[in-house]
Amino acid sequence: MDDLENEDQKRTKSRSPSPGIKSTAVVKYTAFQSPVGYARLQCNTDLNMPPSNWGAAIDSYGLKQILTRGTGLSSFRMAHMFPDCVGEVDVISGAECIKKLLKLPYQPNGTVSMMVHRVENTLLLDDFDVYDYLMKSEWSWLKDFFYENILKTMSEQERMSLRLSPPSSALQLTQKFLSHSVARGPTGVATQPLPHMAASVCLADKRPFLPEPETRAEEPPNEHLYNRNVLWTFEDIHMLIGSDLPIFGDKDRPCVSLRLRDTREPINVLTGIDYWLDNLMCNVPEVLMCYHLDGIVQKYEPMKTEDLPNMEHSKFSPKVIRNVAQNILSFLKSNATKAGHTYWLFKGPHDDVVKLYDLTSLCPDSMDNPFTTPVAMLLYRVARNMRMTNRSKHVRQLLEHVIELLKEERYPQIIASSHYMLADLYVPATTNPANPDFKEESVDSDCEDPDLYPPQAEDVSSEHAEDTVEVPEKGEGSEKAEGSEKGDGSENVEGSEKGEGSEKGEGSENIEGSEKGEVSDAEGESALALQIRGLALRDIGDKVRNIVEERKQSSGGGSAVGAAPPERCGRALSHALKGLRALHHVTIHKSKEEERERIKQQIIVEEQHPKMANPYEPIKMSYEPIAKSKTEAKEHTSRSRRRKRERKQSDKSGNFLIEASSVDKNAIQILKDKKVYPTWHEPNRDDNFAWKLHLKTLLYEKICLAYAILAEYSYVNEQYGFSLKYIDMASKCQKLLSNMIIKSKVVDPGCLLGRVGDNFFQMSKNWHRLEQFKKQFSTDHDIDAKIRLELENDMTEEVEHAVNDELELDISLPSSEVSAMLMSMSAYRAAASVPAPRRAELLRRLASVGNELAVRHMNDGQQIYMRYTEEEDPESRSAKLLLKQFVSISRKSLECLDEATEIFKQVNDIPNLALLYCNKGRYLRYRVHCDQGGFTPEKRRMYAEAEQLYVSALQLLGPRETCGATAVWELVAWELSCHVYTRAVLMQDSTDSAFEVSEVSDALKHALKHCPLSPGPRQYLYQFRAAMIYHRLGSLYHSQYRLTSEEGPRRRTLFVACRSYYEQASNMFALLEDGVMFLTVQLEHVALLEAQAALSPNLKLKSLQSAVQLLRQSHSIMKVLKEKDPEEKEKTEEGDEKGMKGEFNLLSLYESRLHFILKSIIQYCLSKSNKDYEKMRETYKKLYSASLRIKKNEDIRLFAASICDVLANMDEISKQF
Repeated sequence: MDDLENEDQKRTKSRSPSPGIKSTAVVKYTAFQSPVGYARLQCNTDLNMPPSNWGAAIDSYGLKQILTRGTGLSSFRMAHMFPDCVGEVDVISGAECIKKLLKLPYQPNGTVSMMVHRVENTLLLDDFDVYDYLMKSEWSWLKDFFYENILKTMSEQERMSLRLSPPSSALQLTQKFLSHSVARGPTGVATQPLPHMAASVCLADKRPFLPEPETRAEEPPNEHLYNRNVLWTFEDIHMLIGSDLPIFGDKDRPCVSLRLRDTREPINVLTGIDYWLDNLMCNVPEVLMCYHLDGIVQKYEPMKTEDLPNMEHSKFSPKVIRNVAQNILSFLKSNATKAGHTYWLFKGPHDDVVKLYDLTSLCPDSMDNPFTTPVAMLLYRVARNMRMTNRSKHVRQLLEHVIELLKEERYPQIIASSHYMLADLYVPATTNPANPDFKEESVDSDCEDPDLYPPQAEDVSSEHAEDTVEVPEKGEGSEKAEGSEKGDGSENVEGSEKGEGSEKGEGSENIEGSEKGEVSDAEGESALALQIRGLALRDIGDKVRNIVEERKQSSGGGSAVGAAPPERCGRALSHALKGLRALHHVTIHKSKEEERERIKQQIIVEEQHPKMANPYEPIKMSYEPIAKSKTEAKEHTSRSRRRKRERKQSDKSGNFLIEASSVDKNAIQILKDKKVYPTWHEPNRDDNFAWKLHLKTLLYEKICLAYAILAEYSYVNEQYGFSLKYIDMASKCQKLLSNMIIKSKVVDPGCLLGRVGDNFFQMSKNWHRLEQFKKQFSTDHDIDAKIRLELENDMTEEVEHAVNDELELDISLPSSEVSAMLMSMSAYRAAASVPAPRRAELLRRLASVGNELAVRHMNDGQQIYMRYTEEEDPESRSAKLLLKQFVSISRKSLECLDEATEIFKQVNDIPNLALLYCNKGRYLRYRVHCDQGGFTPEKRRMYAEAEQLYVSALQLLGPRETCGATAVWELVAWELSCHVYTRAVLMQDSTDSAFEVSEVSDALKHALKHCPLSPGPRQYLYQFRAAMIYHRLGSLYHSQYRLTSEEGPRRRTLFVACRSYYEQASNMFALLEDGVMFLTVQLEHVALLEAQAALSPNLKLKSLQSAVQLLRQSHSIMKVLKEKDPEEKEKTEEGDEKGMKGEFNLLSLYESRLHFILKSIIQYCLSKSNKDYEKMRETYKKLYSASLRIKKNEDIRLFAASICDVLANMDEISKQF
C-alpha cells in the first residue's frame, strides 16, 4: 500500500490524464484509503449474488455513496471544512453538479435545478430538489411562484422529470460488482475508514477567541459527505469539488477506475463524458471496463482517459466541454453578484435557456428564507478565518453581509463578534497610538471586489457574436444570437427559445441583458422584484471572451477603509458600540450572581492548571518575512530622517532644557508585550454568560484603544481639548476592564496620566487658544454619549466589589497659565507614583515642567520688581506689597529649580542636570539684575556662586570630545562665557575704582576661553562675542595706557597688548562684515596711535603713518556699506534710526580723523628740512588733496561709496611714490 501511496503522489504531479486539456487535481481530504487494491473477476462470475464482504466493503470504502444522493447544502459543508479555499477558488460543489452543467450541450432534454450562492469570489452550487422544499410550510412563497410560473407551462411528463429518480437496478448491480472486486487484506478484514477531519481553521496565536458559527434546527439537513474533496483546476477554472469515485490499483495498473457495462448497450455520449470528467477530477489516467451479460461477467477492457472522447458512438469535443465550463462560470459570476442572496439555476426538460432566478427578491422577509442562516454563518466563518490568518481582503464586505442577514435578537454572539472584527479591521489590536500605521488595511487590501457588483454596460454587448447571455423581453420571445462560430466537434443543440413570455408571471421584472444589475426604481415598488437571467444553450459550447477577467481589468478599486485615524477610530467605535448593544440580547439561564461566581471559579481553576504543551504535537510559530520590502525600508528611513530633522530644527525654550526623548516615547502605550487578551481558555460553545463577558471585554478593549489613538492624534495636531476628553474616555474604559471578572489592561495608566500632564503643559504654552480648548473639551459627540452610558451601566452591572481608583481622573481645564503648569506637574507626579516601566521618563518630564515654571516665575518676578522700582515711595503700601510678591515668587522659582535638580539627580540624567545648573546660575544672575545698586559684595558673591554652578555643569559633562552631548557642552560653555563676560562688563563699567585691572582682564580672558568657536548655526554669535571681548580687552588696556603717564616697560606692554587686541577685534568684525563695530574698533585703535604720537615725539611720524594705514585698511568695510541692500536700509531706518545715525557719525569721524592725521603728517614734514621729508610731504599733500574729495551724504551707501573712491585714488597715488 505504501508503494501505491507513493505512486499516487507521483501521479498528482504528472501531466493531465487528457493531454488536450489542462487539468490538475490535488486531494485536500479523503475519508477512505485510496487507491484500493482490487482483483479481476473470473469470467462467468454472477454479479447478482451478493459478495461475502458485502457489508465490510460498503462501510470501509464508501461504496454506499453510489446509491445515496444528498439534497442538502453539501457545498457549505465543504466551505466550512476548507474556509481558506473560499474566495480563492471559483466554484465549490459536488462532482455530480459540475458534470450535469458541463453535459448541457449534449443533453437537450435534461433538467437542471441548483441553488447558487456567492461568498466573496466563490460560487457554491448544490442540487435543489424543488418538490422536497415545496412540501415545507416555510417555503410557501416559493410554492406560489413555482406553480404559477413554472408548472403551468409544463406537461405531466415534464413535471415528473423534475423529481430525482430513485437508484436504478444498474447502480445496485454496480455496487455489487465493486464489492466483488475489492481485494481483502492479509487477515481478511477490510481496512477501517480514516478519521473525519475537522474544519481546517488555522488560528493565529495572538488572536482572541471568537465564537464558532451557530447552527439551527431549521437549516437544510442531509448534507452529502463525500469520500474525497479535491482541488480541481480545469483550464483556468479553480474548483473545490466533492467526489465519490472509487479508485483502485494493482501492480500493473496502480490507478484506475472500474466501470460495469452491459455488453448489449454501447457507451453513449453522456456516459463517456461522465467517465471522462470523473477521471479528470480525480486525476485517474485509466478506466477499466468490465462487460457483463445479465449480471454475468464476460470480459475486461482497459482504456486511457485521453481516449474516452474518441470512442465509437460516444465522441465528444473536450474543447466544447471547456467552453461550456467557461461560459457557465462567466454567466453565473456576471449575474449572481450579491453575497447572501439565494439564486435558483433552473432549466426545464425542453427549455433552450438556462434561467437564473434571484429568490431572495421573492422572499417577503429575509429571515423566512431557510438559506439565509447557513449563508450568513458561512460568510462569518470565512471572515473569521481570514482575520485570524491575517488575510483581511474583503473581510469588511463579508461581515457587513453577516450583520445584514442575521437578526441580533437571535444571534447576538455572532453579531457582536462580527462588529468586533469590523472594529478590529479599522483599528487592529496591535496599533501603536503614537504611530498608527494603517497601510495594511488600506485600498490594496480592502477595496470592494469588482466581481461582487453587477456587470457594466461595456462588459456584455449584444453586438458581439461571442456574447451568449440572452434575456427575453417581457411577454416576448428571446432573440437568437447571430453569427456564432461553433467549435470543432461541437454537438450543440439548436432551437429557438419559445414560450419565454408564458413562463414568466405578470409581475416578474425582466432585465434587458446583463447590463442592468438591479430592478428599476420606478417599477420595483409596484412589481414583483424578481431578477431573471438567461443563458442560451444554442451557443454555450462556443468560445467566448472571459467577461469576468475583463471586468477585473477594467474595474477600478472600490471605496477603501481609509487611512485617517479619526475616520477609522470613529467607525471602530461605532461598531464596538453596536456590538455592546447586541450583547444585551444574550440569554442567561441562571442568575447573574450564580454565573459570575461560576466564571470566577473557572478562571481560578484554569490559572492553577494551565494548558501544557503536548510532546507529540509541534508548536506552531507565527511566520514573518525576515527581509522587509523596499517600500517599508524607504518609509522607515524617511521617518527616521524626519525625526532627526525635527529634533535638529526644534526651537529650544528660554530655559535651554532639552527633551530626553522624542514625542513618540512619551505617547500612550498599549500593553502589547503583555497579554492583550484575557488569560482564560476558550469558553464552551453554549456558555452564553462566559461568551458575553469575553466579547464585552474585547469590545471595551477596542474602545479603549480607539480613544487612546484619538487622544494621541489630537495631541499631535494641537487639539488639546479633544485629547483630554478622549483620555478621560479611555481611562473610564480601562477602569471598567481592570475591575471586571475577566480583567484586562490595554493602556499603561502611567502613560495616560503622563499625556494628561503633556496636554496641560501645552495649554500653558498656547494660552491664547484657551477658548478653543474649552469648546473642544465640552464637545460631546453622539457616539461618545452612548458609550459613556454603556460604561456607566456596565460599571453597575459588572463590578460588584470596591472599585480600584488607579485611573480615577477628574479632568478640568485650568484657569491660568501657572495653574496649567501646576496641574501638569500634579499629573506627572500621579503618573510617576503608578508602577510603570517608563517612570524615569515621567520624572524627567516633571522636572522639565518644573524648570519651565521656574523660568516663568523669574520673568514674572522681574516684571514685579520693575514695577516696584517705579514706585515713588519704597515705603508705601503698594511698594511693600510688590516687594513681598517679588520675594514670594523668587522663592517659588528657587523651589522649582531645586525640585527639578533633585529629580534629574535621581534619574541620573547628566545632560539635563547640567542644563539645570545653568538655569540656577541664570536665577542668581536674575537676582543680581533686579538689584539696581552698585557692584556690591553680595552681588560679587552671587556671581561667584553662579560661576561655580556653570563650572560644575561642565565638570559633570566632562571633556567636549568624550561627553557624548556636544551640543549641551557648547551650550553650558556659552552660558559660562556669557556669565563671566557680563560680570567683567559690570566691573569695567562700574564707577567704583576698587576693581583691579587684572581682575577685569582675567574675567574677560576667562570668558574668551569658554567662548566656543566651532562651526554651527550659532557660530556667528560666538564670533561676535569673541570680537566684543577682544574689543573690551583693547579698551581696558587703552584706558590704562592713557592713565599711565610715565614712560617705561609697563606702558610699552599696555600699548602692545592694546594694539594686539584691537587688531584681533577688527579682523573678526571684518570677517563678520559688521561695519559699525569695525569702524568703532579702528577709530579707537587710531586714537591709541594718536595718543602715542602725542606722548612720544620720537615715534610721532611712525604712529601717524600707522594710523593712516589703519584708516586706509577700511576699504573692504566701506564696500560692504556701499553695497548694502536698499530694502535692508529701509528696514533699518524704520526699525532703528539710532543705528543709522551711528553709522553716519562714524563715517563723519572717520573723515575728520583722516583729514587731521594727513595734515599732521604734512605739518611734521614741513618742520624738517631733509629732502626725504620734502618728498614725503608732497606725497601726503596729494593724499590729503584726494581725501578732500569725500562727499558727505545722509545716504550711508553714497557716503561710503565716496570714501571707497577716495581710498582707491589714494592707493593709486601711493603706488606712484
